[in-house]
Amino acid sequence: MAENNLKPLVLIVDDNPTNLDVLVAALRKGYRLGIAKDGNKAIEFAESNKPDVMLLDIMMPGMNGYD
Repeated sequence: MAENNLKPLVLIVDDNPTNLDVLVAALRKGYRLGIAKDGNKAIEFAESNKPDVMLLDIMMPGMNGYD
């Protein structure tokens, strides 16, 4: 098993590219990262990849973070 696969998987969900850039820069060394720009993509990712934790933007168009 590669060392990278031992790192926890974090799914970042945000429609703002600046927020995504900041979070990726802060987390990329210690975690495997998944990125989704909307709720539907987040659900698809989570179903197939089973992230350890999700960081969700609450205020997004369409499906919000609470949905």
